[in-house]
Amino acid sequence: MEVVLYSFNYYRTFLFKVILSYKKYKIRSFFEERVLEMNRNLHVINFGKKEFSDFYKLNYRMWLQRVANDISDTIIFVEHPHVILVGKAGNVKEIMIPSALNRREEIPVYEVDWDGSSTYRGPGQLVIYPIVHLNRHGIKEEEFKKKVEDVLIRLLSKYGIKGEQRPGEDGVWVSGHKIASIDIEVCQQVTRHSVSLNINPRLSLFRMLQSRGGATPQVTSMYHLLKKKVDTKVLKIQFADLFQNEFGLKAEIISS
Repeated sequence: MEVVLYSFNYYRTFLFKVILSYKKYKIRSFFEERVLEMNRNLHVINFGKKEFSDFYKLNYRMWLQRVANDISDTIIFVEHPHVILVGKAGNVKEIMIPSALNRREEIPVYEVDWDGSSTYRGPGQLVIYPIVHLNRHGIKEEEFKKKVEDVLIRLLSKYGIKGEQRPGEDGVWVSGHKIASIDIEVCQQVTRHSVSLNINPRLSLFRMLQSRGGATPQVTSMYHLLKKKVDTKVLKIQFADLFQNEFGLKAEIISS
């Protein structure tokens, strides 16, 4: 019978490899768990009032972070001063701002890298920027938009307002009038741009989006329908709760 004797160095090397493998396993497990945790969380951020030009840069940086998986899915609540956003399908020259209005308060117009035409953001709107990695949810852009519309419809139903979707059109409608806009696109599998719900904006301002010779958009608001004010803070909490349930996430308020 042959007896094989191993040197101390052999055992030391063997033990070192075992320890190293275990550490690699623990490190890998830690990062895998961290990624899983990030994909389960929903960060909810409330920026309050913020100029679009300042917020746009911040939002872009956060979108890059989500693409790199450095942050969790996020929804941002923000209120912009009056602003008109013109996308790739729009034309700045067709925006019709009444001269009398422009003398009272300057309304900036920004061209943005969005595939849509034009949209208005301003006081009296609940504006939400979802930064969501669609691959993590196994869905496509159109399905994401429909889910957000479902969230808004359920939110409106809490106030006795019957919202509905329109085939071939993004947004939520009430009796033929638009109450919410879905101005979202997806790039590198992460959502960009915003959603807006009309709480109590100046509805007359939407006429600025009328193309020359075109029809004035028919819009409405929660205040116009309910004839009373809506608590925006409560509305944000309700939206975040419905959103987390729709996407199977756990909301975490990280700023207010």
